[in-house]
Amino acid sequence: MKHSMMRVIWMFITVLLLTGTASARQLQENGAADTSMVADLSAMIDIALKENPGIRAAEKRYRSLLAVPPQVSTLPDPVLGYTRWVQNVETRVGPQENVFVLSQRIPFPGKLGLRGKIALQDAEAARQEYEAARRDVLFKVKSTYADLYNIDQSLRILRTYKRILRDFADVAATKYATGAGIQAQVLKAHVEISTIEVKELEFEKRRTGVVARLNALMNRAADTPVGTAVDIDLPPVPMDERQLLSLAREKRQELKATQYMIEKAVFAKQLARKNYLPDFNFQTTYISIPKVNDAFRDSGKDAFSVMLGINLPIWLGPRRAAVEQATEMQIARQYQYDNLWKTVEAEISDILFQLKTLRETLDLYEQGLLVQAESSLESALSAYKTGKLDFLNLLDAERMLLQLRLAYTREQSNYFKQYAALEKAVGQPFNSQE
Repeated sequence: MKHSMMRVIWMFITVLLLTGTASARQLQENGAADTSMVADLSAMIDIALKENPGIRAAEKRYRSLLAVPPQVSTLPDPVLGYTRWVQNVETRVGPQENVFVLSQRIPFPGKLGLRGKIALQDAEAARQEYEAARRDVLFKVKSTYADLYNIDQSLRILRTYKRILRDFADVAATKYATGAGIQAQVLKAHVEISTIEVKELEFEKRRTGVVARLNALMNRAADTPVGTAVDIDLPPVPMDERQLLSLAREKRQELKATQYMIEKAVFAKQLARKNYLPDFNFQTTYISIPKVNDAFRDSGKDAFSVMLGINLPIWLGPRRAAVEQATEMQIARQYQYDNLWKTVEAEISDILFQLKTLRETLDLYEQGLLVQAESSLESALSAYKTGKLDFLNLLDAERMLLQLRLAYTREQSNYFKQYAALEKAVGQPFNSQE
């Protein structure tokens, strides 16, 4: 009877451990059995890009600045004047009764166009800020999703390991009850279970914060449920560093916005120079004269006049200062662009190094560490069955595999985050068709 009981126990342990060695990978591929809702990264990105308040604010600012160029590039309103004489002014052809004056100020040719171009550069820079806001939210959603993936996969691995530990504890208790084991094995299994439960609580607390961050990006209530992250994409970098830098120079929104500011300074300098030239004022006057004397043939004939005036730009100090200001601003914007470009270069270089290191680390886990740890666990199981290895060492082998699986999941998350950071650095996702 006792021999039969031991055979059942050994068979139970064998099935249990062999099932446990593949459990984490199956969970990552198929999801846990209790998963009721799966987090859809694409859907979350779509919601965030539509609903995020920061994106909406940047869009409204851009659209508001689009309304400026028509305002500043249009002629000022004409002025209509009317004079009614309290006492008539007598002339040879009769008294002046009503005087109508229409005047229009006309800036020197080219000034209005330059003002419109200056305002348009502000609008274009705001458009790049809007695109940068969309890009940043996209990065934040992907990065936060990577954290969610790490937490959810770690919880699944821990829960699977805890189920194995509970079965270990049952086996140890059965062996102890039959006199084939010692109580220390039972106690050790329960201590290990308690340790795993503490780790579960830590991950669950972290998940609450990650979910709140995701909901904030989507402009939703912080406690809105978010499904379980069961999948993550780990593509290779599609370009070399030279190609990435070329793409960044073309697409990076901060660089493009600074270029628009450089052009704005160029137009401002051209306008400042044109302010040395005069503006014009065109005026027409109509005077109504009633007919009161038939002695003159042109008695009662209304008067009409046209006048052209110009301002005299004789105060040169302010004009020279305006030209100097625009020149210095152009130089400053160019320095700003150069500094930003150096920052982008360093950022891309650093991210590429991180991605290369992470890729090599993932390969080590996939091709070496995990396989070796699983083989070590199987070897430990065989030694335990033959009595050459005690129960505590068997637990150590299972714990080592657990730590490797948790570390592998963490490195997957880190790779995904760095990949998203590289997309942010160049200014667009690599799967974008724009």
